[in-house]
Amino acid sequence: MSIKTRVEDSLYLWKNERLEGAFLSALVAVASTAKRRYPNLRDREAFELFLKESHSFRIGVEYRGEMHPIEHIFYKWLRCELVHEGGIPVDIEFMPDKDDIGTLSVRAGGYPEYILKLSHNWLHHLIHVVTAAPENSHEFMSPNDESETIS
Repeated sequence: MSIKTRVEDSLYLWKNERLEGAFLSALVAVASTAKRRYPNLRDREAFELFLKESHSFRIGVEYRGEMHPIEHIFYKWLRCELVHEGGIPVDIEFMPDKDDIGTLSVRAGGYPEYILKLSHNWLHHLIHVVTAAPENSHEFMSPNDESETIS
């Protein structure tokens, strides 16, 4: 199996409205790419550093009473919970995107829900950083143009 296969699985699950499975496959692709880039770092360190370096913004999110970088949220409460517990915590939900394609949204809900909400576009962002990573260029080459990557 390959990272490309994980991306394809993620997109397949997404199209079939299996959001948690789609995110899990995308997060596995992120983790695998991070280990390619940083083979000497521990999994969490490589994962979080890879995501941090893959975008120009920094987002701190209040979750369970503490501030966390968004990369840590994706590692600890999405990737790890999906892998080790089989699902995401009850206080995290995915929310549909509004009209802004490409906008990444996070809502740290307070009273009465206390639910962290992540927009669906985060999945597409995760897939994009994996397919754009130089470490994966050999997997995402177009058959017609070797310099083109799948987005």
